[in-house]
Amino acid sequence: MLPALLSSFAILLILRVPVAAAMGLSGAIALLSSDMNLPLAVVPQRIFVMLDSTSLLAIPFFILAGAIMEKGGMARRMIHFAETLVGHWRGGLAQVDVLASTIFSSLTGSSAASASATGSILIPAMKRAGYPAGYAAALEASSAAIGPIIPPSIIMVIYGSLAGVSVGALFLSGVVPGLLITLGLFAVNAVMARRHGWGGGERIPFRARLAAGREAGAALLAPIIIIGGILGGVFTPTEAGAVAVVYAALVSVVIYREIGIAELFSAMRSAAMTTGIIGLIIASAGIFGWVLALEQVPQTVVDWVQGVTESPTLAVMLIVAFVLVIGCVVDVTAAVIILVPVFAPLGASYGFDPVHFGVILCIALVYGNVTPPVGLLLFLTAAIAKCSVSEVMRYQLPFYLVLTLALVATVAFPDLVLSLSRL
Repeated sequence: MLPALLSSFAILLILRVPVAAAMGLSGAIALLSSDMNLPLAVVPQRIFVMLDSTSLLAIPFFILAGAIMEKGGMARRMIHFAETLVGHWRGGLAQVDVLASTIFSSLTGSSAASASATGSILIPAMKRAGYPAGYAAALEASSAAIGPIIPPSIIMVIYGSLAGVSVGALFLSGVVPGLLITLGLFAVNAVMARRHGWGGGERIPFRARLAAGREAGAALLAPIIIIGGILGGVFTPTEAGAVAVVYAALVSVVIYREIGIAELFSAMRSAAMTTGIIGLIIASAGIFGWVLALEQVPQTVVDWVQGVTESPTLAVMLIVAFVLVIGCVVDVTAAVIILVPVFAPLGASYGFDPVHFGVILCIALVYGNVTPPVGLLLFLTAAIAKCSVSEVMRYQLPFYLVLTLALVATVAFPDLVLSLSRL
């Protein structure tokens, strides 16, 4: 059954069948080729089991909150506030992009939403200021990759649901690695700006910064409410998603008054479509992963790694290398579902804290968003910048270095990563 699963999946990917459909179809083909006489009724059954989780309710909530924030002017005000803070730095617009993406990531948990909201405004602005289109797109893709790391995070919701790990603890443990990536991107921009002569804007007077902060205050309060509520035990991560939706709607309609009923329904329609896509990927990956479990692939991988080394450091290096390869050809959401049942027990066998190990895997999986041939963010930002993915890849290497260093720091300093969750 395993050869049929993997070979059919590879063929479907080569034929450019969407990843979700390829996983579902290859799972069904594997069942048909099995000598276990398993009925195809197993497929819808596994779909239902995979989606029947209250933890997954956080996903549509945070997606809807992000859609409302984008349409309701919250994203635009946050970008303007970021511009008053760092726009005068060397490579000012690029630095604004990093800070704005970090702030917006703390509201939605979706890299695609962050790239769409900040990229649609800042990529054209960077091009007008003389930045190469490929660099603007590469920077936005790498900045938006912070989305699944800084809380809230959609892939952490899925990871926690599958591995039985506290989603709130995963959220809080993503803060430090996310901020490390932000600082790394600031540093890359500074070096590139010095090399290419990209200057910054005029220094904004303190009074203007204060005014921009007041204007964006309601938007900036959202991550404080979300993270503070989870940290204080006021609500769960799923309830935090619902709170984020209500708060975003109240701010956009009552305070900023930029959207009406029609725009709210438009945001709901957009969020429903995005949720449907993610749900299809989760369901199909569930079938694929169930066949892998039936063939005892997770236990085989665990036995192989344990046979190769007894060192936790070397083991996690092997795991990360494998995740990076899988992330190049499989969508990040699907990769989480496929790999968690395989590697979560392995991490536990080597004595890793389950929350720490989950953060390591999530950061490694983020690479999938910015690596060809599947990298969603590369295609999305290239489309916004109106350039080719190959042009974006010309500027991607230093950003890969930032992600790599953040991953190394996450592995090497568990106490720092887990400091907030231990509160």
